[in-house]
Amino acid sequence: MPVSVVGLRQLRGLRSTLDAAGCLLRLVRIIRASGPDVVHGFLYWAYVFGAFAARLAGVPFVVASRRSLGYFKESRTLLLLLERIANSATDLLIANSEAVRRDVIRQERVSPAKIRVVYNGVQLSQPDEQRRRELRAQLNLADRGPVVAVVANFIAYKRHDILFSALPALVAEFPTLVLLMAGEGPLESHFEAHVRSSGLGETVRFLGARAEASDILSLADVAVHPSETEGFSNAVLEAMAAAKPIVAVRVGGNAEAIVEGETGLLVPVGDAAALGQAVLAVLRNPDAARAMGEAGRARVVRLFSIERMVAEYEQIYDEIGTRD
Repeated sequence: MPVSVVGLRQLRGLRSTLDAAGCLLRLVRIIRASGPDVVHGFLYWAYVFGAFAARLAGVPFVVASRRSLGYFKESRTLLLLLERIANSATDLLIANSEAVRRDVIRQERVSPAKIRVVYNGVQLSQPDEQRRRELRAQLNLADRGPVVAVVANFIAYKRHDILFSALPALVAEFPTLVLLMAGEGPLESHFEAHVRSSGLGETVRFLGARAEASDILSLADVAVHPSETEGFSNAVLEAMAAAKPIVAVRVGGNAEAIVEGETGLLVPVGDAAALGQAVLAVLRNPDAARAMGEAGRARVVRLFSIERMVAEYEQIYDEIGTRD
């Protein structure tokens, strides 16, 4: 499939505005040349400029996804205005959770009839015991455990700080506990310095960006996702797909993915003590934790597979194709 890079940057000053106009014209030419029946934009600038370009290019149907809660736009008048104009040129919005759908109705004042929900889907892989043994050896986990895994980039809203606040209570009860942290980002060096100054070097392992989250999750006794805002978290789904119990914050679509007490535990936003107690509750009862993990994987197989997601998108496109 051909890929074209338009090179759009955020609107900041006259120069960037002129550059954006040039990008819009390039996008119009690309769309006209390919002649699609549908243009589907996923993230903010893609669905805003995509709607404008699609209409200028004469595309019959425009679809826009909403992948997160709209907090980043709350007080940004220009973003909200551009979005409202783009929405008027968009036929259908697709949210990735009911929480996001409600947020779109609230913030964007879109008719509920114009919004559909298609949950994210994740790949279901089979356990690879040999790969797991190799990773345990590489990470020197032979005499350590239990293992807590976090798959999240080091950005502020992921709230790694909450987990680090809870960590002393976890280590007090499980002195050989290991915290595996997969991800990268601007706050990574801050937390690395915190680990060094706190003497937690044997406990916390920074693993950087990982192509396969399932590798790291295969080592875990519990996965933790302390983020304070989520639309519908793939990290949560990936933990469930790996048959791991998940402790996450009750925000966004997390309560739609996780069945409280059955596939994982949910805690209030920003509550380090509650997060720590939930992780301890899982670690203290390995049999219940194993049952949670198995129930989580079964839930992903039933509701959140990538095949189910693709089929739902295909159904939507087919429906659009039958419209007059």
